[in-house]
Amino acid sequence: MKWRFTAVLFIMTIQLAFCHQNADSTKIKYSLGVTPSAILNLVPAVQLSHELYISRRWSLGLETGYIFSHSNGNNENTKGYRIRPELKLRVLNDKFLDLDLLMFYTYRYYQATRVAEIVKGNSAYIEEIQGIRKTTLSGGGLGLDFGMVYENSIIKKVNVGFAMGLGNISNQYSDEIIEPQPNFFLTSSAAGNLDIPILILNVSLYFL
Repeated sequence: MKWRFTAVLFIMTIQLAFCHQNADSTKIKYSLGVTPSAILNLVPAVQLSHELYISRRWSLGLETGYIFSHSNGNNENTKGYRIRPELKLRVLNDKFLDLDLLMFYTYRYYQATRVAEIVKGNSAYIEEIQGIRKTTLSGGGLGLDFGMVYENSIIKKVNVGFAMGLGNISNQYSDEIIEPQPNFFLTSSAAGNLDIPILILNVSLYFL
C-alpha cells in the first residue's frame, strides 16, 4: 500500500504545480482548524485540519490526527496516527456558503495492547496473556465538503465533509491467542488483509 500512497501524493503534487501556474498569488491562503468529530470515531483522535487555497477554485486539504484510544475495550494503550490529504475543487462560492468536490487518500496506523484470559489447572486459576495488535488502513475515494463562512467570528468557517471510498485494512497480532473470535460485526478486526468500504463524516472548525 505504500506505493499507492506515494503515487497519490505524486499526482497531487503535479496538480498543485499546474494550479500554481494559474494561481493569483494574492489568493493563496492557509487555514488551520480542529476536527472535533474525530473524537467520536471508532478509533478516536485529536485531529487538526489544514487547508491551502492555491487559486479561486482549487485547494489542498490535510487532516492529521493523533490516535489515543479505541472503541474496543480490549484494545488498551492504543497509540497511533492518521493522515488524509485531499484535493478539492470548488463548485460553489457564495458569501456565506462554499461547496467543494474532493478526492482523498487516507492512511491510519495504530498499535494496541490486547489481553486474553486462559483457564488452567482444571479451572483452578486464570492466566492472563498480553499481546500486541498492529493495524494499518489505507485507501481513497471521493466526497463533498460544505463550508459555512463566518468572517466576523472567532470561528471563521465550519466545514461539514462526507466522503466514501474503498480501502484495505491489515491486522497483525503478536500471538494467535489474543486474536478476536470470528464475528460478523468484527470482520475488520480479523488477522490478515481485508478490503473494506471507507465512510468519512467529519466536522471541522477553522480559526484562521
